Amino acid sequence: MAMTISYQNTSPLEEQVKNRFKQANLSHEYTRAMMVRSHALSLAAQYGLDKDQVSAAALLHNISRLIEPKNYLATAEEYGTEILPAERQNPYLLHQKISRILAVEEFNISDKEVLNAISCHTTLRPSATLLDKIIFIASKQNSEQFKNLNLQNNKKAPSEQELNKSIFNCLFNEINDKSIVSTVHPWAKGALEELKTKLHMEAI
Repeated sequence: MAMTISYQNTSPLEEQVKNRFKQANLSHEYTRAMMVRSHALSLAAQYGLDKDQVSAAALLHNISRLIEPKNYLATAEEYGTEILPAERQNPYLLHQKISRILAVEEFNISDKEVLNAISCHTTLRPSATLLDKIIFIASKQNSEQFKNLNLQNNKKAPSEQELNKSIFNCLFNEINDKSIVSTVHPWAKGALEELKTKLHMEAI
């Protein structure tokens, strides 16, 4: 069933994101951001997460689309962002960190939990928070690994173990499928190993 996205009673941040994408002739990115936001809020409400934090992280997770990928490395260097060897090898991996930069510099976001979720939405990271996981999941709703969660219709929240299993499967498949990622980000490796250990301990 198609998702209904409401544009009524939008927040100032939504309007800012909408206008920026529209000015850049990237309205489709705003539509996608709203879809990710809807997915994230649907699941986050079941866990009692702060809806404003979830909404902000979802709306801004791909705001780096405003910058051409060829400029990601220069932008990261300009703002003194830590650049890992894998990110130098494949600067596109910096897009999540660039989104964090723009969230701070252009949208005045100062909430560290929101910024952390934005900056790891593609790869996740070791010691990920529930907010990190929700934004990661929501940004990958078209992935086969998450279709079984049926977030829009479930009344009962999946257990954290179920979420971890789905995230583990997604990371494992991405890391091992060279058609998805040509360069593996160390955060993804770290998150995968951490989840593997956690799931193993829970199974004992």
